[in-house]
Amino acid sequence: MKYVLKNQEMQTVDYETIHGIGIPGLVLMERASKAVADYAVQMIDHSKRILVISGIGNNGGDALACTRILLEQDYLVDYMIVGNLEKASDDLKLQLQILKNLGYFPLENANFHEYDLLIEGIFGVGLSREVGGIYKEMIERINACGKPVIAIDIPSGISGDSGKVLGCAVHAAITVTFGSYKRGHLLYPGREYCGNIKLVSIGFHNQTIKKYATGYTLEADDHLMPERKAYSNKGSYGKVLIIAGNETMSGAACFAAEAALRMGAGLVKVLSDVQNRSVLQTKLPEILFGERKDLKESLNWCDCILFGPGIGVSEETKEMLEMILEEGTKPLVIDADGLNTISRYDMEINYPYGLILTPHLMEASRLMSCDIMQMKEDLCQNAYELAKKYHCIAVLKDAATIVAQEGDLVYINQSGNDGMATGGSGDVLAGMITGLLGGGLAAHEAAVHGVYLHGLAGDRARRDLGAYSMIASDIITHIKDVTGGSYESVL
Repeated sequence: MKYVLKNQEMQTVDYETIHGIGIPGLVLMERASKAVADYAVQMIDHSKRILVISGIGNNGGDALACTRILLEQDYLVDYMIVGNLEKASDDLKLQLQILKNLGYFPLENANFHEYDLLIEGIFGVGLSREVGGIYKEMIERINACGKPVIAIDIPSGISGDSGKVLGCAVHAAITVTFGSYKRGHLLYPGREYCGNIKLVSIGFHNQTIKKYATGYTLEADDHLMPERKAYSNKGSYGKVLIIAGNETMSGAACFAAEAALRMGAGLVKVLSDVQNRSVLQTKLPEILFGERKDLKESLNWCDCILFGPGIGVSEETKEMLEMILEEGTKPLVIDADGLNTISRYDMEINYPYGLILTPHLMEASRLMSCDIMQMKEDLCQNAYELAKKYHCIAVLKDAATIVAQEGDLVYINQSGNDGMATGGSGDVLAGMITGLLGGGLAAHEAAVHGVYLHGLAGDRARRDLGAYSMIASDIITHIKDVTGGSYESVL
């Protein structure tokens, strides 16, 4: 896993590294600039021309140091500086003086179309205001020229805290960032503006980053599945109870149940409308089938519970959920119509045995009595507020899904793609999380790992079928590719 920082946290890490640990700031700058130069070298040869565009802060200092490093390697590099040099940082002034001492002076203006690669270091992650004036003009020129761009730390114009576009922002092909991801790299729309994100180590020690981090994300080589033992039986891997599917929504129950089975659940029992018996047992002969009237008995049988996919919203579903909350003693995932039942009847929730809620933004806005735009304003904080209100682990589903729990680091998911925006995908996720609960993972771990593996299976499906053609069952088909201990990225 990799830790994720907000702007202020990154500044604290930077300060402690320089003034507490004692690594000089210029050493960090030199390493950062060398990393950016290395990626530039991978993109072009010596016959191509590079334009470096610098601001007047330390991000600009990185840009100017990168200019020098590329010039040392005989690349064709020009540079220009945006902003009032009288207000420039000391490090920027030092890097500029070094270039001038070597006989390299900034351009007053340039025709961007004459260059093959642009490297921009105008603002960095600390930007908090709307971009305007000459900075806006420069960013618009960068985007209009159509040349590939390497952004230093984060594309200029993107908020490092939220991923918002602050008026306008650079569209980068590659973003080279240092020490840790920032929230703005992983949250949309910033994630899209970043292009291919390259995280490099320049001297910030992991113990320092961990000390100040408030979030994290998983990486392709993290071990995520529950352990399986040679000496075991079906009871060793969980008895999963799924209450899903009304008379018109058998598919939701099928998706959730098969996903739980494919995640390694030992036994899966589905309680559904009686009309779904033939469909479910034909498609999934491995499951046990029961009717809704069997709920009380099934609560004693199971090791974990999923309630809600395609079940509808009615007095009956309210009564079923009340029974689960009153008599259930096993970890519980509430999804889809289970969530809509809570909001429709304004139910108070206090379930101490491990509760996971999995709303998309519309469902979350109903649960929090606000509109979707308010939910989007700060996904991480709103996920925390949802977790606090319902004493749960909140899985706030969006293009970058957030998992939050009181007193824990927020998880920001990186896996997945737009091809997963298809009917049934959420049912698959709910089933995957519940399958991991059955396998013995704790609730928070099951939620985080389920979200990441769901996205990773979707990435495999997109690779094989394309974003337009993939459907929810294709995500299930590719679960096998991401649960065997090898999580090689396909993006």
